[in-house]
Parts: sequence; C-alpha cells; structure tokens
Amino acid sequence: MSLASELKSLVDELDRVHSGASPWSEEVGIPEFVTAENGLQRYFTRKAKTALWQLSTILHENRPPSSLKIELDEYEKIVRQAVADMHAADEFSGFDEVDESNLIPRLKILVEERLASITPEYTHYFPAWTIGVERSSPFTIGPVTIFNRFDWIDSVDFPQRGKEQYLNQPEANSRWREILKEALQKPRDDTPLEGLANTVYSAISECPALVKVTVCGYEKSFSRKLAKLTAKTALDAISLGFGVPESFQQQALHEERLPPIGTNSLVETKGFLWLPGSSLGKRIPSLPPSRVKQALIDLASILPAFGEILDGLLTPSNHKHPKLANRWATALDWYGEGCRESSDAIALAKLGTCLDVLACGGKNIGIRDMVVHLTGTSESTQVVSGSHPRTLGQLVKDIYDSGRSKILHGTHYDRLESFSVERKQAAYLARIVLIETAVRLQNYNGSDDDKAFRTI
Repeated sequence: MSLASELKSLVDELDRVHSGASPWSEEVGIPEFVTAENGLQRYFTRKAKTALWQLSTILHENRPPSSLKIELDEYEKIVRQAVADMHAADEFSGFDEVDESNLIPRLKILVEERLASITPEYTHYFPAWTIGVERSSPFTIGPVTIFNRFDWIDSVDFPQRGKEQYLNQPEANSRWREILKEALQKPRDDTPLEGLANTVYSAISECPALVKVTVCGYEKSFSRKLAKLTAKTALDAISLGFGVPESFQQQALHEERLPPIGTNSLVETKGFLWLPGSSLGKRIPSLPPSRVKQALIDLASILPAFGEILDGLLTPSNHKHPKLANRWATALDWYGEGCRESSDAIALAKLGTCLDVLACGGKNIGIRDMVVHLTGTSESTQVVSGSHPRTLGQLVKDIYDSGRSKILHGTHYDRLESFSVERKQAAYLARIVLIETAVRLQNYNGSDDDKAFRTI
C-alpha cells in the first residue's frame, strides 16, 4: 500500500475510535494511548497500530541517508506522537488519499523536526571485566577508552543543578566522588550511601573497569546498540592480540553472558556423599601486571590496525573500507564467542563460522585459498604432526567440513564425542588469519568487496 493509503487507514481508525466508539470492548486489555500536545488523549487499537507500523515503515525506509540514524521501533514512537498531535488538533479533518491539503508533507516535517531536536552525540560507558590494561592509567584503542573505576570517577561529573537538587542532599551530592571512592575501597561495608554516590555505586561496583565509546549521528537507543558492539569488539580485539583463549572470558562487558567464576561438585558412592568439591573457572585474571604491560608493548604494531577497524564501525564514512571493517568485526565476534564457549563442539562450529565470515562463503575451498594466501603456506604443507598428521588443506577441510558443517547439520550429535584438539587447532588458525587481515586492511587500497580478504 502507498503512504497515503496507510495514513488514510490510520486516520479512519482514529476517527472511529474517537467519535463515540468504545475501544475497550474490542481490545485485549486497554488500548495504547498517547497524550497529545493539547492535552487530549489518542487511543491506538490493534488495527490502528498495524496501520501505524506500515506508515512508519514506509517513512523510515525513505529517509535521506544523511538523516539521524534511528531504528524502526523508536522511529515509530515519534511518528505515533506526531500523528496523535495532528489528529487531536483536528488537522486530519477531511483527509483523503489524494491529500490535496498536503498533510503528508506536514507529517514528514513534524517527524523530522522532532528527530532534529534529539541530541546527535552520546557517550556511553559500559562496566566491564578486563585483564588489567587500564590498571595504571586509561587505555585507548582507536575511538575506545578503558578506565579503571577511580580514573573514570575523576573524569566525569553531574550538572551543578542536579547536585543541588537530587534527593534534597546537596552536601552529599557535592562530595559524590569522595563518598563513592571510599565505598569502592570497602566492598563488604553495607552502610547505605547518600545521594548521587549511591546511584553510581550500584552501576559500577561489580566490575573493575569502564569502557567509553562516543557515538555521533544516532538516536540514543540506537547509539547505545552501536556503542556496545564497538566496546565488545575492542575488548575482543585486545584478547585476540594477547593470544590467550582464557582472556576472552576475563575481558567482557558486564551485561554479556558469561560462565560462573567457580563451580561446585557433589558426588555420592555406595550411598554416601563425598565432601563437596569446588574449582575456579577461567574468568579469574592470571596474568601479572608486568606481563600485561609487556604484552601491550609487544602488540604496539598491531593495536593501531584494530583501532582503525573500530573507527570504521563508529564512522563508516571515514573509513576506506567500511564493509570489510564490519565483516572483520563480525568474524571476531564469532571467534570470541567460540573462545568463551564451554562446549568444544559448539566452539568448533563458531570458530569455523569466523573463518567463513572472513572468506565470505566459498565453503572449504574459499577458506583454504584465503588461508594459503594470507599465510604464504602451500595447502600441501604438513602443519600438524604426530599420530594424525595433517596438511594445511586437510586441516581447513577438517575444521569446516568435518567440524563446522557436520556439527551444525546434525551429523555429529553425540555430546560425549571429543573435539578438544580440533577446537585448539581452529582457534590457532583463526587467530593468525584475523590478525593478518586486520594488519593488511590498514594499507589496502583495493575495492571494498566482500570477498577481498581472500586476496588482500
């Protein structure tokens, strides 16, 4: 249907509902309502919401590329408010699909004006666990900065008016930094905090670090989604550089799905319990500060390549190859999830998918050719020795055909079947490929083609 016909359907339903009909008798529950600018309420029945969604979809799809970035769900809310304001003001009186009164341009202008009033820049902070790259001072990789909690507290503040008025506690609010730092140094103290410090404490008390990402040109909710993806990519890129699979569990955003820090076991034999056993997981950072510092020095030539890709995620227009930057980050996401995965079989499938994303399909052959090109190693070269030697070509085939494909297609379904060796081999190979493609992308001047990593 056309824009005019969808708007006509919506207006007709709003006219019906607000001309004496009882929307409650036809709905499951109370219909959604919006309070218009003039104080009147407008109810949106199921039929009205369907028409509103269709109308919003058409408007959203035809917005100029340079417009503020906003997802359809949030955009629909703005359209709904604009329609409610216009309907409550009786602006749709006599509206028909010919729209000789130019109400559709009026609606578009109203929606864009309200979008224009949205703040175009947001800085998001994500509590996170890290291996300590920020321990001595803020650590920056591309557009992302990682703070320890105390440095972060020193870098931010609330508006003066907020400190004067919040909970009517101006004295405590003016000292929120001092109160918060003291509380963080006494984690087992249950004494309630006063004022703003209490609110911030609940947000940052569980993680030792905060990841900062600034996004421009996006609506708030959409900007947070992009910022979160970028922050996660930054942590995973650092873990990739460190080359320790456990670091993917030790570096993660607070809201990510992670295994427990430790587990307990209960066993009974011959009718009697053993004493409960316990073990720590891989989430506890084990690298001493000196090792972390030295590793960052060793990665000095690689981290800028990761930083450029992060820039490409936030500002695609400033990157020479935004599609390839996004593809690399997506492949890294699969790699990181593979390293965090507890099941060897599922991890192998995810690591194989990482290589598949980088090669942009091509199955085993496409991945093999990409790996041969990037490593300079012939497919016939033996790369695995021991009782089950494998050439590079055979190893890639094992990872993709015998591993990823058969696991995802259900050929391998016995969960006791071991894939631990294959997992380690896939993780090693994928790490080499990810680092090499990131470094080469820095100096690549070819086209931004999906299959470019095969020949970059």
